Amino acid sequence: MTAGGKHVEINETLRSFKITIYLFFFLFLLWIYPFCEPVAPVTVSPVNQGVDIPHSTMSMYDDHYAASRRRSLATPPPSLTPHHNRARSDSVRISHGTASTNTSVSSGRMSEATNITQPPSFSKKFVVVGDGGCGKTCLLISYSQGYFPEKYVPTVFENYITQTTHRATGKTVELALWDTAGQEEYDRLRPLSYPETDLLFVCFAIDCPASLENVVDKWYPEVLHFCPTTPIVLVGLKSDLRTKRTCIELLKTQGLTPITPEQGENVAQRMGATYTECSSKEMRGVDEVFSKAVDQVISIEEQGYSAPPTTGRGNRNSRNNKTPATSGPRPGKKIKKRTCKIL
Repeated sequence: MTAGGKHVEINETLRSFKITIYLFFFLFLLWIYPFCEPVAPVTVSPVNQGVDIPHSTMSMYDDHYAASRRRSLATPPPSLTPHHNRARSDSVRISHGTASTNTSVSSGRMSEATNITQPPSFSKKFVVVGDGGCGKTCLLISYSQGYFPEKYVPTVFENYITQTTHRATGKTVELALWDTAGQEEYDRLRPLSYPETDLLFVCFAIDCPASLENVVDKWYPEVLHFCPTTPIVLVGLKSDLRTKRTCIELLKTQGLTPITPEQGENVAQRMGATYTECSSKEMRGVDEVFSKAVDQVISIEEQGYSAPPTTGRGNRNSRNNKTPATSGPRPGKKIKKRTCKIL
């Protein structure tokens, strides 16, 4: 055998040896693969990384109206549509005297962190009364927070602070909205809400005729006793149910019908109050309720002097049996500050 033939034979032997080594190595990898644990991929937390977290992985605030109602409602659930085109700043909720909000709070008012550069021109206190479950809390939340709460939790005392703009003057008005309990067990506590009230909302549910009867028999006498000179707005709530078929049929089985606007107007005239209706669920008429109330209290304060008595004011006085129905303050006489009795 020549030297060239030996060289070729050696090369073929080496090639065969390499192929055999690679084959055994491959078989070895296949054999040990089942015994190896896969390495978990390294994930980077999206916090502070500018990564958008899908709503499916976020809490949907299922219990956004939780028991004891001490948690802030400043941010509505993503599934609920916020109210739009509202000339008000972010509201602050105060529960049992403790502020609860996503914005900074100082002395019960919103600080500069809420983009308020100057104090409000007016600060007014509105108190809401009426039967339990008639829709008082939904009215206040729909107005101050901009969405309708789906869950019902009975109120003891809740305060909401928000700001709006007086339409006629463009001045800022801070509103302290006081929600009260309508249940009988809180009858002794409710009068604590009345002192220094600028306006009272007496509410009833349009789908519940008994709630309007209670306005005449209970709520009006109560507020007249504690706040004899405070302006009153009679508010018909749940106006969307007036034409709802299921509501009409249910009342029909009891021989009843939904409250009509004429019935509400008649009761308001007897009370010497103004009348308005709204649907908190459909956000219809909610802003108008508070705009009219703001116009009324600001007009009283800015005038500073009394005007001839309006229609219905004499009825309130005659019901109280203190002054004749035709009597009233003399024109030009300074109006005394409207305050409520302090227990």
